[in-house]
Amino acid sequence: MSDPKIVASARNQVHPGSVPRDSSRSWLVLGWIGLVFLTVGGVDFALTWIPPNFGSPEWEFGTVTQSFNGLPILLLGLGLLTVASEQGERRWWGTFGMVGSAGLLVWVLVGAVLWSRTVSLALETVPAEVELDIQRSVAKTLVQAIAYTLALSYLAWRGWTLGRGSRQVD
Repeated sequence: MSDPKIVASARNQVHPGSVPRDSSRSWLVLGWIGLVFLTVGGVDFALTWIPPNFGSPEWEFGTVTQSFNGLPILLLGLGLLTVASEQGERRWWGTFGMVGSAGLLVWVLVGAVLWSRTVSLALETVPAEVELDIQRSVAKTLVQAIAYTLALSYLAWRGWTLGRGSRQVD
């Protein structure tokens, strides 16, 4: 009989010339990508509101709807920054993520109130040929308001716990 042999899988073997992965560098890159998304999304978001025309229901409805449509870029940036803070040991990113998420959360709530005041007018005054499009827009914006409120609340809480130095958060 032959002696027993241990068989190692190919994925566990180190290949000559390969460089071991440094996960902290990967998280650093993701954090910087998050900052880029925050910058680009923030500029797009701000330009949506310029020039302001508060008091015009059409402008308020359209501007809030357009702003909600652009929020995924900001949310992605905040998420990347917050997660990179946890994994990359950069507390200030977590604090920045918390402040940004909390600020954006307040805006989402204020924007949802502003938008909700114009929904009935939008549904009553549109021509019949675009009524279905307005109904879809209302449904989409309502779902976005709820989803963004939940996601931003979580990110603000997560950034707050990370900024305090707690690493035992799930």
